[in-house]
Amino acid sequence: VKGLPFHNGTRLQFLCEIETLQHAENLPENFVEPVHGGMLRLSWYGEEVPDLTAGDTLQITVKLREPSGFMNPGGFDREKWLLQKGIVATGYVRSKPAEVDVVPGRSNPFTVVRNYLHRRLIEASRDLQAQGVILALSVGDKSAVSRAHWDRFITTGTNHLLAISGLHISLVAAFAALCWTLLWKHTFLFKVVSRQSSALAAALAAAFFYAAMAGFTITTQRALLMFTVLGMMTLLRRHQRRTLGLAIALLLVCLFDPLSILAPGMWMSFAAVAVLYLVFSNTHVSSRLAVLVRVLRGHVLISIGLYPLTVLFFQQASLVAPLANLFVTPLVGMLLTPLVFVAMLVALVSVPLAGVLLHLVDQLFSVVDALLQFFSALPHALLKFSELTPLMLSLLCGGAIVMLIPVNFSLRLLAVFFLLPFFFPNTERLASGEYQVSFLDVGQGTSVLVQTREHVLLYDTGDQFSTNFSAADGVIIPYLRSKNISTLNLLIVSHADRDHSGGTDELLDELAVQKTISSSPLLQYPLASAMPCEKGQQWAWDDVEFEILHPSTDTVGSENDRSCVLQISTPDGLRTLLTGDIEAQGEQQLLSSRLLHPVVVLLAPHHGSNTSSGKAFVDRLQPKNVIFTTGFGNRYGFPKAKVTSRYQVAGARQFNTADSGAIEFLVSDGQAVVGREYRSVYARWWHRNVSDL
Repeated sequence: VKGLPFHNGTRLQFLCEIETLQHAENLPENFVEPVHGGMLRLSWYGEEVPDLTAGDTLQITVKLREPSGFMNPGGFDREKWLLQKGIVATGYVRSKPAEVDVVPGRSNPFTVVRNYLHRRLIEASRDLQAQGVILALSVGDKSAVSRAHWDRFITTGTNHLLAISGLHISLVAAFAALCWTLLWKHTFLFKVVSRQSSALAAALAAAFFYAAMAGFTITTQRALLMFTVLGMMTLLRRHQRRTLGLAIALLLVCLFDPLSILAPGMWMSFAAVAVLYLVFSNTHVSSRLAVLVRVLRGHVLISIGLYPLTVLFFQQASLVAPLANLFVTPLVGMLLTPLVFVAMLVALVSVPLAGVLLHLVDQLFSVVDALLQFFSALPHALLKFSELTPLMLSLLCGGAIVMLIPVNFSLRLLAVFFLLPFFFPNTERLASGEYQVSFLDVGQGTSVLVQTREHVLLYDTGDQFSTNFSAADGVIIPYLRSKNISTLNLLIVSHADRDHSGGTDELLDELAVQKTISSSPLLQYPLASAMPCEKGQQWAWDDVEFEILHPSTDTVGSENDRSCVLQISTPDGLRTLLTGDIEAQGEQQLLSSRLLHPVVVLLAPHHGSNTSSGKAFVDRLQPKNVIFTTGFGNRYGFPKAKVTSRYQVAGARQFNTADSGAIEFLVSDGQAVVGREYRSVYARWWHRNVSDL
């Protein structure tokens, strides 16, 4: 076991390193054997899972799959993230807890101390509002930070304060150097070692200890290397140009962890230091006021200099970040972080005494949180952008450079013109009478976006994966943002099964939704006030016809068979049919209604189960293209072989979001055109099945 295992409800999630691997019989053809010594990311479900710590050894039966993630425009590249973490496979434990012997293993002293501290800090901070922040700032465990706190940190551009990085390590090192300076004259070393050298050595030791307690994460490794390079150059009296120290640190980071170049944090941190060097290149100041002005100027220019990277990596930028950081960063850096560091040291000896310090941290964090609430509530606090074109990115970088270089004020006004394209995005509009239908990759679930010239409809909202994460958060909202869509004219929730309705609340909370209809009461979603979905409902948007074919008021059957079925048609009669989870009974009712006609695009009923897509149903529709919305390696085995063979006989071109990622169709000019399969378009060497694309 590696790192800090953490509980998420009834699930224990942990990393482990493979020592030996014994294959089961009848391995699937596409099984990729994990590398010996590679890292596994495992989940263990149940109420009585063992309490694991780093270094423990256990023999367990696991179900593994190669690293995978959703593939959608604007979405998070999980496969790249897993690669950066060195994770070669993911899966879950199949062994029963009572049948597993956990052998306490040997681990390095830093890991032992980190686990020990983690437990004692949890005990000392129990019931504190700031517990998540305390664990994040002490041992790098951000799993306990509440969603509300995360949202406020992100909106105000202060979320960097929760990741132990250069700022935290530098502050802890400075705190240690200050303490040692005060003690230096009272030790025997003052006659042997200079105050500067001994203080710097104390700072390096504190920085190393703090990075070790954070688990030597990528950000802490990078910060520690940079700090060590500059510290050693100072100790060796190597007064070189600052840019040389930055270059050496960058070289060491890339040699130590070549894959760090894929991490946004690396580019952000080196860019921030480069901006600081630029701002403070002239060291001659005339007064304390000039020093203060320069510090404030540097603070503002760091935010400006990082805006291009923030927009590039995260498609958003906080307008209040310079102001929020001006107030919040000193509180977190000068007070919270040193207090948490001292509490860490005290917790090694006494939990009650550490609890006293952490109660003080909690009171201080309430002030920080009040500031975050104030700044995040300001109008337009967080700007969100659609996908950047190379031209837009170049203009944004040009505007930032004009603001950073030392030129007169009138020239800096040019930066405004560089930013104009962001406020007037050039979004391509569909022609009247055509529509685009996009099947999003949300795993084992469904979400389909339909766009006409002036209107937008979303059919289903995917799954709710945990209390803090849903398909709406991870896929749908980022996709809509990439398309510059902030309003839905209609939301259709086909039925109340979680894999079709799980993201409803988050979606309604984030976007303006004019109308919601569903075939099932959405009682579990407080924000949803849905009208019933009933056969016969019709409307037209931009010369495109929409009609609800099912269910009728007298429809009986299972929740699946009462799914809302939507038909979309062009003036030429090119139809798309979205079927939800209807099965044999629902299909028979549709066949009896005689409303079904051949379609160019079909959402396969119930993800391609054996209880759906009957022969008569497929023969009536004669689909040109059929899409299965399934999860990669899903435990149901969808789509079933019998179903895919029926569509093959019918001559349909078959797609699966698990293999293709998001799939976009433009239905126009007498044909259905596949716009793109996102996994193929965006294929990178670290993505699964890349050799097959």
